[in-house]
Amino acid sequence: MIAPQAFSRAKRVGLLIWNCLAIAQRAILIATSSFIIILVFSGVMMRYLFHYPGMEVEEIATLVAFWLYFTGAIYGSYERTHIKAEVIHLVVKNPRAYIWVKSIASLIVFILVIIMCYWGYTFFMWGLEKRGRSPVLQMPMVYAQSSIFFGAVLMSFYFFVELVDNLRQALGFAPLSKVGKAEDQ
Repeated sequence: MIAPQAFSRAKRVGLLIWNCLAIAQRAILIATSSFIIILVFSGVMMRYLFHYPGMEVEEIATLVAFWLYFTGAIYGSYERTHIKAEVIHLVVKNPRAYIWVKSIASLIVFILVIIMCYWGYTFFMWGLEKRGRSPVLQMPMVYAQSSIFFGAVLMSFYFFVELVDNLRQALGFAPLSKVGKAEDQ
């Protein structure tokens, strides 16, 4: 049996990691969004004010956009605000059956994101092996390709947490966000 102090310490460490990941994701989203805004503005200025094509700017923006998109997907998984076509609540009226359906859906999503992890990993390894470079600046493409694998790994983590949360509720336990609340007070 785990001592209450150890559980409390483990919970604090887990929450610290959870919160640090969220802060890092927000920072990456803000940084990449800001950088892309600056790049697009400078690209427009180069093209229409200085009559310079500025292909370098478009290339950098594309590579940075990969990180923006996949970090956004990670953050959507973290907040559980990712796009869902959820109409099952219109059909299933029993709350207990509904949470079981959500659990099954969470399992399917988790399996799909694990497959995405595999694809992302093989794509990342292929990028390392082939050493592809961007056409204009000759930047390693693996920088952008790594965002796919990194995004899939963190999305799988968050979807696993969602799966565990839904299964706990289906089995009659409190969701993870509520565990230990009464003990802490």
